[in-house]
Amino acid sequence: MGTFGGKLWDRAVRDGRIRPGRGPLFTRRVYPSRTPVLRQEALQRAPRRTVDRAERAARGVILPPPADHEGPDRLGPLGWHSGDTGIYRHDIVTRLRIHWLCAPDCVGGGWCALASHGLPYWADSEKVLLLSRTSRRNSTDPYGPVYRTLPPGTPTVCVDPEFPGLRVVDAATAVAQCLATIRGGKKTWWVPEVPVLGHREVRSVQLLDAVHQCTELTDGELLAGARHIVDKDWMTGLLELSDHGAQSPMETVLRLIVRDELPAEYTWTSQVTVSLSDGAVVTAEYRGRRTTPDLACPELRVALYYDGAHHGGAGQTETDFRLYQELRKLGWEAVRVNKGLLADRAELTAHVRGAVERARWAQRMRWDPFTDPFTDPFTGR
Repeated sequence: MGTFGGKLWDRAVRDGRIRPGRGPLFTRRVYPSRTPVLRQEALQRAPRRTVDRAERAARGVILPPPADHEGPDRLGPLGWHSGDTGIYRHDIVTRLRIHWLCAPDCVGGGWCALASHGLPYWADSEKVLLLSRTSRRNSTDPYGPVYRTLPPGTPTVCVDPEFPGLRVVDAATAVAQCLATIRGGKKTWWVPEVPVLGHREVRSVQLLDAVHQCTELTDGELLAGARHIVDKDWMTGLLELSDHGAQSPMETVLRLIVRDELPAEYTWTSQVTVSLSDGAVVTAEYRGRRTTPDLACPELRVALYYDGAHHGGAGQTETDFRLYQELRKLGWEAVRVNKGLLADRAELTAHVRGAVERARWAQRMRWDPFTDPFTDPFTGR
């Protein structure tokens, strides 16, 4: 995926290829730099033989060959998205641009709009949704867009740095439209079993967590955008389950599975930074050696990590092992979770409960009757 930071990343932000958001760069889509163009316009700038070698993207629209690029792949011609494009050759932002060139009076909606606002997941396997004030017949081409009526008063914005005239619905409206497809069962992806919650609720919370990372929307703005699109009470319940700190969809699932695995007086917190010199909780600006668990209970010193695919390398495995040992030495209980363990809820909760119990016992052992003489942690008296 490439590394983060440096001049290339700064340039991508300046060029508008990375939308503003709360989360780190890897939680936000990077716009592709390879852009479609109308064939007639291309012929005005290049010889016909050059234009004829370009990829035919749609009737009258071509995609020039990608330019040479030095640096992380995700900053290159294809940009950064989750990689799941389904039956489609191109990511959804590229396809939105292509179809909009053929119908510039239309407005992007739903998943293509939310991808334009920075969502990197789930959208690229969906059709492009174009909203129009006039009735249009849907194409018989399986790779073509879907046309729907643009409801009066729908807020729209222009966010594409390469196509300033391309309008999409605003981010809050796009979120509501995508949630409606999840609730209606029209949009699915794999999720493990989560206590009490159904798959549609889990996917919806994953989406909201991702939106909190890739945009700057508030809960109030999300509720306002959902009006007349999804049920208010249902949306309110989802927002209560969502978290502004989950930096991947699997971290969301981990939090939902273990949310009731702490004693009542404790809570889980996302993205807690821990100093590796003394085990203390520090601010994100701390410059010493540190680690940031995906989920933690600082009071008990329990840390949970979700290990994605990049943790499978030999070098990363060694780093993770040493980190685990250091945390144990500093009095922290750490549990590392991968996709397989996430799918085995019984084993996962057993590991977490064991870590919590060991942490509570260690906490009792740290009790000093001379500094806290009035409460015995063994008896509560």
